Amino acid sequence: MRTPAVLLVIWLLALPAATVHPHGGGMDALGCHNDRKHGGYHCHKGPLAGQAFASKAEAQRALGGAGPEQPPAARSVPGAPAAPAPSEEAAAAVPYSRNLYGGWIDADGDCQDTRQEVLIAESVVPAQLDAAGCRVVSGRWLDPYTGREITNPGELDIDHLVPLAEAHRSGGDAWTPERRRAFANDLADPNHLIAVSAGANRSKSDRDPASWLPEKRSFRCDYVRAWVLVKLRWGLRADDAELVAIERQLRACAHG
Repeated sequence: MRTPAVLLVIWLLALPAATVHPHGGGMDALGCHNDRKHGGYHCHKGPLAGQAFASKAEAQRALGGAGPEQPPAARSVPGAPAAPAPSEEAAAAVPYSRNLYGGWIDADGDCQDTRQEVLIAESVVPAQLDAAGCRVVSGRWLDPYTGREITNPGELDIDHLVPLAEAHRSGGDAWTPERRRAFANDLADPNHLIAVSAGANRSKSDRDPASWLPEKRSFRCDYVRAWVLVKLRWGLRADDAELVAIERQLRACAHG
């Protein structure tokens, strides 16, 4: 039987909130970055240096650029677990397919899709972009799952901390297409998407903490706490084996 995710909060009451990786300081072509830890869009170089905005689109409007509004899928990312009521059609369970969640999107119209935005945000040195300013060609990333340092973005996957298939069988099967796309591209929550080595991501696949934990043992507490927070944020359920594994790991974390 699958248990409502809200029950998971009992294991978080005495634990600090998790952020699974630090902000790396990478900046985009405007000299700015999304602050995925505290929210907002901050500028350190260029014509907007020293200014902060609610979003990149707002910064682009301040420059007189097009600065398109975010599409409904990007705006629909929730600040709380409650989901909009799905239609009758959407409420019917459907078999999982990755295509149901779409691919990476360019929510703010700056030619950098979700993958590029994560690479820029998580590089611990300023990420270098191609001539068009659309794709990351180099940087330095610390894979939290293995502890490896990686400089070639081609060796990185962007991991959904709660995998798409796991989200689907935990409640995402009843979501609208817009909500699924928002889940797949959630840049607002620093726990949600992480740049990790391709090998670690593929080893994890769609497994939950009952059958997979990061190779780097010192990261496991943060990983499991972040897993719970993502599930709570999106109103997702957890099965019995998952709950037992989460409880065991968080009890171990609480006792050092």
